[in-house]
Amino acid sequence: MRTTLLLASLLAPSLALQQVHTTRAATISACARRQPLLPAASRLRGGGARIRGVAQSPPAPPARSPALPLQLTAFVFMVGISLVTLTPAPYMVEKLGVERGMRLLTALATTSAGAEIGLSPIFGGLTDSLGRKPVLIGMLLIACLSNVATAVWPSVALVALSKFVASLVIGIFFLAAGAILADNFRGEPAKLASASGILFALVNGSFGLGVALSGLLPSGLRFRYAISATISLCGLLLGMIGIKESLPVADRVPFQMRSFNPFAFTRLLAASRAMRLLSVLMALSLAPLFMGDTLQVFCLSHWKLSNAQVSQLFTGVAIQGVIANVISGALIKRLGLQLFTVISTASTLLFWAGFSTGVPRVAMIGAVVGLLGPARTLGASTMITSEGSRLGIPQGQLSGDRANLVAWLKVLGPLVYGQLYVTGTATGMPTLPFVLNCGFALAALLLVPVALAPASS
Repeated sequence: MRTTLLLASLLAPSLALQQVHTTRAATISACARRQPLLPAASRLRGGGARIRGVAQSPPAPPARSPALPLQLTAFVFMVGISLVTLTPAPYMVEKLGVERGMRLLTALATTSAGAEIGLSPIFGGLTDSLGRKPVLIGMLLIACLSNVATAVWPSVALVALSKFVASLVIGIFFLAAGAILADNFRGEPAKLASASGILFALVNGSFGLGVALSGLLPSGLRFRYAISATISLCGLLLGMIGIKESLPVADRVPFQMRSFNPFAFTRLLAASRAMRLLSVLMALSLAPLFMGDTLQVFCLSHWKLSNAQVSQLFTGVAIQGVIANVISGALIKRLGLQLFTVISTASTLLFWAGFSTGVPRVAMIGAVVGLLGPARTLGASTMITSEGSRLGIPQGQLSGDRANLVAWLKVLGPLVYGQLYVTGTATGMPTLPFVLNCGFALAALLLVPVALAPASS
């Protein structure tokens, strides 16, 4: 293979030069004979008609968006995963008791996030070495096989393994997905933000759909995981057939084990001033997503909501995420990335300001006014991709470093918010975690004009 490529590289210039000389010779010969380079239409039977036919040929149909197969695959994948998202907790509690079951669930959440911290940079490097598609398809295959194993041999160990795998592969899947989008739209921030917004909307919608459908399934463990495995298999086949590799072989780099770095996100902070500001903005915007069970416990304990009402609340938040991300593309094209991010970040501030009052009605008003809040991360993530491209950072490495930052937020978020909730409850201010979110949103709002200054147009 290398010999063939070498021969091709050596022969290509000579063939091109030969073609230039041949064309030049033909031109000189034609001029010497004072003959036209192209035969007259009158000399060709129907020549004029042919020329007119070519000139009047209809335009080619627009090409299909390269993001569409990825978006559809992500939708099916998340439906399959979310069908069993709520299954492990009651099963663990039933088999192990409340205390041991909750300890195991907490350990699974912590260890999966810790594994993602270490593995994200490695898989980011693999996407630059092997390509984006093999890593993405590998994650789909692992998720499918873990659910198949749980369906065939249901047990505490395999249910725990399936939950651990699901938590881990979701992060790696979207690491590779982000690299694919970046490859296709790295020079077009508005299109990248639009494609990412649609992807996030589909993820929100598929998660809500899967959780809703799980309530209609029989309670049997085998049946639930078998259905999840079947849908995961559909996602795997869809990805294998529809998704095209976005990284040319010539652009791939050898894998190096130094990619293993549990603090890989620090490379973002050291890359450039712009990358440092964008990374801080992304962290401030993402932090409220990793509150753990704080919001759910607050609603149950202080607002005295039933489990059904809490489910309705979270369903409403998911629907809000779908709407915000669907309309984000059109708004970004009209307003620009910077102004859109200012508005969506201000929406987030209003959202958490409503919850900080501790009054359910005010919180609902804040949630409605803060409709665009879920799309606030598009600006930072899009410009990180553009800045990384400008600096020549491989997109796989960039996606891995970004996923590493998110994984650290997953680990630290529940600890910080949980401690704030306990402290706030003891001091008569249980809304303290929501006040912290207001602080994060305000800091992000002040940072947007500086971090996204190049993206104002």
